[in-house]
Amino acid sequence: MLMPILEAAPYSAPRGAAEIDLELFTFVERYATSNFRWDLILHFGNHPNAEFTARDIADRLRRGVFATTKELDDLTYLRVLVRRYTPERTTYRLTRRAPVRRTAMRLADLERPPVQAQPV
Repeated sequence: MLMPILEAAPYSAPRGAAEIDLELFTFVERYATSNFRWDLILHFGNHPNAEFTARDIADRLRRGVFATTKELDDLTYLRVLVRRYTPERTTYRLTRRAPVRRTAMRLADLERPPVQAQPV
């Protein structure tokens, strides 16, 4: 037997609850689908104007070159990164597409520890 609800209890968010950043949430859900991709996106978000080879990135992130190249190529296919091929070497950089670039940089900013104020 169902009992009628006499009073509707309105839901209210707890005080101080943060709103979800939909752009950032969608970006992470779409592109940062593994810890490795997360690390790659943070790396390029921290260095948005730099170009790196797969070996450079593999060494910095302490990963294998083959696995790094595969993930870099996948992010290139998804248009998060841009690959530049020359006979001497292949480099990767963060895309110039503003929404992707901005969001990758914001994600990297969130991961950076807050700056401590120096005592005077």
